Amino acid sequence: MMRYSRSRGYNTVMKSNRYRPILIILLVLLAAFLLFKAAGVGGLDEANFVEQRNSKLRSEVQQAVSCVNSLSRLGSSSTSGMLGKIRQYVHGVEVINDLNVSMYGEVGRLYSQATFDSIYAIIETYEARLSSGQSVNTSLTELSEAVNDLSARTYALLNVDGTEGNQE
Repeated sequence: MMRYSRSRGYNTVMKSNRYRPILIILLVLLAAFLLFKAAGVGGLDEANFVEQRNSKLRSEVQQAVSCVNSLSRLGSSSTSGMLGKIRQYVHGVEVINDLNVSMYGEVGRLYSQATFDSIYAIIETYEARLSSGQSVNTSLTELSEAVNDLSARTYALLNVDGTEGNQE
């Protein structure tokens, strides 16, 4: 390719010089990518994920158990609010379970979906009995057993041998 310059006439522009800035930019980007990849930026620190997950699981389950233990068999005015909190904490465990499945696939499932469905059904039955003025003793017992079972599964998952696995 020829270009006209006023002082020198026609000068030849080498084709390799046109691509040099693009090549330099690509090399800089590649070097930065490799540097960040080696430093672990943007990657998942699996040990940190497992530690955070276990901490959140423990916290959510402890809160759910605490709320169930504070429920009254007589059906006080704060019972509906407490049932909402229990549902919230159980849902928190379910979200962590779903996140674990998203990270590891089905082998990462910590609890079966039936575990959560049964707790939600017990809570709904409890609320229905409470609002209609029926005895809530059986529902409270069922809820207590279900949440304590969830707690036992969680502590078995977190503490027994330190491995993660499928707990059904």
